[in-house]
Amino acid sequence: MRLGASSRAAAAVLACFAVLVGCAGEPQRPTLADATRQLVSDGDALVSEIGPDLTGLTKERATQSDRKATCLKDEEQRYYIAKGNFANPTAEDALSLVGLLKGKLIARGYYSEVVDNLDLWEDNLGVAVVVNPKVRLTFILLARMEPAPNVMIVGKTECYPRRS
Repeated sequence: MRLGASSRAAAAVLACFAVLVGCAGEPQRPTLADATRQLVSDGDALVSEIGPDLTGLTKERATQSDRKATCLKDEEQRYYIAKGNFANPTAEDALSLVGLLKGKLIARGYYSEVVDNLDLWEDNLGVAVVVNPKVRLTFILLARMEPAPNVMIVGKTECYPRRS
């Protein structure tokens, strides 16, 4: 009798554990609107950090018009693109600028460098690609001494099903 009660209790504990583990899977994917808001917020934070040191700054802040993307025909994604030139090129360092921007994104939950300067071995070029797995955003950071534009920040959402 006692063995049967223990078995039922153990089975109940295992069932509860299985339900909890099943519910604790991958986090829910954000909506396109939520991902776009985060994309613009993170992009604006980067630009505000370096904007005064750039001339000819242009921004495309995740507009509704789709760019030619790598998504399927029935999908869409949003981009944040900022470009500018060093205001004082002789005082700038492309590698340091990319490191600064990358650090700002890491502080905002990004990680997992896909490419960085060590992959390129170029002194006058700084590149980093970082992702935020929670919000599923990617930022490509590029700074170079030549040609113009010297600084490019490209952020993008992943592909989402197009709304009918």
